[in-house]
Order: sequence, then structure tokens, then C-alpha cells
Amino acid sequence: MSAIIAFLIKLGFGGIVGKAIDHMERRAELQNDRERLKSETTVALAREAVNEAKIMADFNRAKLSFPWFWVFAGMFIAPLALWWCAVILDSVFMFSWNVADLPTPQMQEWAGDMIRWLFYVGSGVGALRALR
Repeated sequence: MSAIIAFLIKLGFGGIVGKAIDHMERRAELQNDRERLKSETTVALAREAVNEAKIMADFNRAKLSFPWFWVFAGMFIAPLALWWCAVILDSVFMFSWNVADLPTPQMQEWAGDMIRWLFYVGSGVGALRALR
């Protein structure tokens, strides 16, 4: 449940999440002791998930605005981009480069993760700038 709440907050539905938590609190007031305790526990967990999502959003916002973060990320992404371009150019235009594949399955997985991360972060930064 906390993962769903965090996801909704990331999408900008924090107000809706707050209203849902308030509704759960009102519903808990109308229940017997055992059910009220279960509902109050669920509400407390939901509030903590909201707080955690806000803290992580602030942390990521600060991290993405720090220039050295981008320098460090670029040290990994730039060589991957060069390799990716060489593979595509070599396969499309049939050059005689014989670009090697990444040597281990772990490196292939890391490359895929970096590409996913790049598009995820780039989309997130673009969305944040659009909201301002």
C-alpha cells in the first residue's frame, strides 16, 4: 500500500492521497475498537509513506540540481553513448569496425539500467521544469 501511495505522490496526486487518508480516519472513528485499531494503523502507515515520498522527492531534487552529480553520471553515460552509436553505425552502414559486445551479462544489464535511468531522470526533470 505504501508503494501505491508513494507512486501517487510522485505523480502529483498528494492532495488526493491526503483526502483518502482523512476519509480513512473518519471511517475508523465509526468502527469498533479492533477495526478502529486496524484502520488507525493503516492511516499511520499511509502518513509515513507520504512523509517518506516527500523526503525522497526533496533529496532527488537537490541531487539533480548539483552539477557534480551530472559530471559523475556523465562519466558513465558518455562512453555508453559512444559505444551505442558505434554499434548502430556499424550495423546500419556495414562499416568494418566490428564493434565488440559488452563482455559480461552484468555489464549488459548495467548498460540497460543506465539507459532506463537516463530516460526516467530526463523525463522527470522535464516534467518538473514544465510545472514551474
